Amino acid sequence: MLTIGEVAKKVELSIGAIRFYERKGLLKPAARNEQNNRLYLEDDLNWLVFIKCLRETGMSVEDIKKYYDQVNEGTSTLKERTKLIEDQKQKLLNDIEEKKAQLVHLDNKLERYYRGENY
Repeated sequence: MLTIGEVAKKVELSIGAIRFYERKGLLKPAARNEQNNRLYLEDDLNWLVFIKCLRETGMSVEDIKKYYDQVNEGTSTLKERTKLIEDQKQKLLNDIEEKKAQLVHLDNKLERYYRGENY
């Protein structure tokens, strides 16, 4: 079992973020030791890594909660979960394409500056 500090370091999240996810119902309440410190299992750590990934792709806390609830319902929600992840993947791909276009625009601007143009 891992303490919240150990989990925070491994997952590269703040302790506050882990507590927030727990309060929002994205993470089952942690077990406690005799000193009332939170203790987490490896499965909790893996789930936090996935939460972090989903947040970094721009998924809302509400959608992650929806996904988490569906996971806990079992395989009957597999279709809905798949759709949620596919939709998020498409949003991420769209974001990547937008960033690529922005990069091209910046490169074009730099090329003009390298040629001595003023705009």
